[in-house]
Amino acid sequence: MSNAAREDAELQALDRLANFAIGYLVIISLGSFFAGVFVVADSQLVQTVRMALFGLSGSAIAALTSCLDRYAIGFERERGKPFPKNAKRGEGKFSRRFSRWLFVRPFLGAVVAPIFVWGLSHFAKEPKEFLGSNELIGFTAFMGGLLAKSVVDLIRNLFKNVFRA
Repeated sequence: MSNAAREDAELQALDRLANFAIGYLVIISLGSFFAGVFVVADSQLVQTVRMALFGLSGSAIAALTSCLDRYAIGFERERGKPFPKNAKRGEGKFSRRFSRWLFVRPFLGAVVAPIFVWGLSHFAKEPKEFLGSNELIGFTAFMGGLLAKSVVDLIRNLFKNVFRA
């Protein structure tokens, strides 16, 4: 097989992978969002599941926008060569290695969102009122999921700066 044919096959595989990732992220973001809306009860477990679903949805939306941005810019081959050749330098491109992050990112939101909501509830004047509002919990958990990577990065950097760890 010629080098050009191998590169074409790699581009086709990257294209299929990008489309699969986009489809996956759309399905998981919509599915988790609507599942979060329909899971309504007063138990702590159900409330936590609801927050996790909204966080999953928010984080999937963040991954979806990142995936679409990178796909629009171009591809990066296994050896780092961009396609098309005139793709913007320094801009993130869709690659096989980055696609793994897209598949895992929503689950980061599912974990971060409930913790984000619980943490914010301690800053509310009336924590029980804050935690009793389905709309407020849904919005806050979605935002926690959407910003999950940023929240984790901020906390990690805080510990590095404070404890020199």
